[in-house]
Amino acid sequence: MEKPVYRPFSRSLWLGLLAGGVAVMLLNVMHLYLLQLRYPPGATAIERFNDHSDTALWLWLQLLDFAGGIAAGALVARWSPRGSWRALWLAAAGLLAYSFFDFLPHTKSWLRCALWFFAVPSGVLCGGALYRWRERGRAEEPARAAPADHMQDLPHTPLPQALLIMAICFGGFILDSFGIASGGSDLLSFNDGVFAAIAVQELILACVALAVLHASHYPLATLLTRPSLGGLGMGAALYLVAGLAALGVGLLFGDQPAQPVNAMLAQSHVTLYALVPMALINGTFEEVFLLAYLQRGLRRFGASNAIGAAILVRLLCHWYQGPVGAAKVLAMGLVFGIYYARSGRLFPVIAAHVAADFLPFLDVVQ
Repeated sequence: MEKPVYRPFSRSLWLGLLAGGVAVMLLNVMHLYLLQLRYPPGATAIERFNDHSDTALWLWLQLLDFAGGIAAGALVARWSPRGSWRALWLAAAGLLAYSFFDFLPHTKSWLRCALWFFAVPSGVLCGGALYRWRERGRAEEPARAAPADHMQDLPHTPLPQALLIMAICFGGFILDSFGIASGGSDLLSFNDGVFAAIAVQELILACVALAVLHASHYPLATLLTRPSLGGLGMGAALYLVAGLAALGVGLLFGDQPAQPVNAMLAQSHVTLYALVPMALINGTFEEVFLLAYLQRGLRRFGASNAIGAAILVRLLCHWYQGPVGAAKVLAMGLVFGIYYARSGRLFPVIAAHVAADFLPFLDVVQ
């Protein structure tokens, strides 16, 4: 009788950052909604956001931002590792860095500029500090069983082997992605030929990677998943959550120039005969090697680092989509990684990824 795998109540750096990011996104939506009550719909973003920076309303909105930052900081602390400040400092630093790329307030008051820069980051730190202070008097959360696909002892992945498998599976895609992003390669449109090439290439690379793992005595059966109707339903829900996370990231970027992936979609002409196999093969290929192999194999370094490694490879492969497109991929990858780390179920993630590859192309299917 094999022993079940136990893990503490799920908390990780990435889960804390995701919770804080959702709170900040909702705060920004509320902020913009309150501004639209004052300015007409035809006003520019700068008029709605910063031309009132010398008014009393602007100060009240900074107070709202600070309060929202406190709520976001409490959520970051709630879902990040107990007693750790890493997620809080990263969230505050990220928000502060983002402020330098946003519209500057039209005011000559250095005090108001400081309020604008530090309202949300300082709120995050205050909210996190308050939660950490309350946390000291609370008992540790009980452990829970992890309902994984495979309850047997799972192999840890040696770093040299992980680098080799990632180079085999994704090295070519990463080089192509950076070539397109840097202008060194032509921006392609999606068509049946491209989809067929992707599917065939991934099948060949999967065979090579699996052969290398087999030669290394890796238990290939642990990479398999269990299809089920319940898994399809969970995959649909997971796709919706990941889509909302990607939408929230897009809203945070605001008005941006058209991204390369939009031009590629606009020029695409595909048929279901090529789209369906590509979506099935690509979704399975990426999640098997990124989650079941890489993320799960690196779990000895901690959930945050394992999830981060898988997200990094995923991000590099999709860098051709432009900054906004890559940020959306990062958000979806974060949702997928956290779900897999918590549940150990791979099939719902594959189903969600297949849907993410399939549904955006329905408008261009011939």
